Amino acid sequence: MTTPGRGTTQQRRQPAASGNAARKRTFGPPDMFVWAPVLTLFLTAGIVGTIGQSIMYASIFVVVAVIMVIADMWFNR
Repeated sequence: MTTPGRGTTQQRRQPAASGNAARKRTFGPPDMFVWAPVLTLFLTAGIVGTIGQSIMYASIFVVVAVIMVIADMWFNR
């Protein structure tokens, strides 16, 4: 016995839109392996910023870490 609101998965599936659904996403989820170098760069930035008293180098480390995460997300799309 079937209920009118239920059906198989094929019956419930909506047709894909031609423009938006076929387009790839810009960014995907980052891998867990990218976090090891990123966290190391953040730790290095914290040490250089506090002990080394160099905010410029610390900000460069942070920028490099953010670029690594964004690049990984772009490669995983």
